[in-house]
Amino acid sequence: MITVSMIEDHQILVDSLSLMLRYESDIDFLGSASSISNGHNLIKETTPDVLLLDVGLPDGNGLDLIPEINAISPDTNIVVLTSLSDETTLMRVIDSGISGFVSKNSELSELMETIRKAADGEIVMPTSLLMGLLMRLPRDKAAAYQEDKGWERLTMREHEVLELLAAGKSGNEIAEELHIAPLTVRTHIRNLMSKLGVHSRLEAVTFGMKNGLIDPPS
Repeated sequence: MITVSMIEDHQILVDSLSLMLRYESDIDFLGSASSISNGHNLIKETTPDVLLLDVGLPDGNGLDLIPEINAISPDTNIVVLTSLSDETTLMRVIDSGISGFVSKNSELSELMETIRKAADGEIVMPTSLLMGLLMRLPRDKAAAYQEDKGWERLTMREHEVLELLAAGKSGNEIAEELHIAPLTVRTHIRNLMSKLGVHSRLEAVTFGMKNGLIDPPS
């Protein structure tokens, strides 16, 4: 069972999504909060597998909650709800160490797929949008990455795992394709993220594409 919580201030959207989520047999909706202040308690009480997080909340930017969420519930996969139009926000999303983001205008089926992918550790981001953001990677980050050259320390297996992450494979799918245990895949992902100096699978793939380590998915 995938447990889901939501921090979102538009009550109509909350009511609609919570109702639909309760009809999914493999999803357990635990509750919602409409502000950053209430979001603190929600995370402590529910520690969900997946958190749907709005950016524009009445008392601040939802992204400011991410460090605390990671501290309270490190296994929670965060999916940001967004209009997918603010590229500055999207770049911050990538830097925040979350699982990805989804448009509030998405079809219900797409949202459900996003939740299930995030729960399985997959990267949740439209490929077309990712490619458009690569050229907007902040220069200071790109320069620091080039100077450190952490990719030179990647093992062949870690490079294979990074390529499969870019192809949208889940941890279990990578394990099956490489004939290794899922736990080993998670170890490879953790190690490659450390070597690259990034905080999420999404950021690892972004840097990998930006610096020519992996090819963009076709």
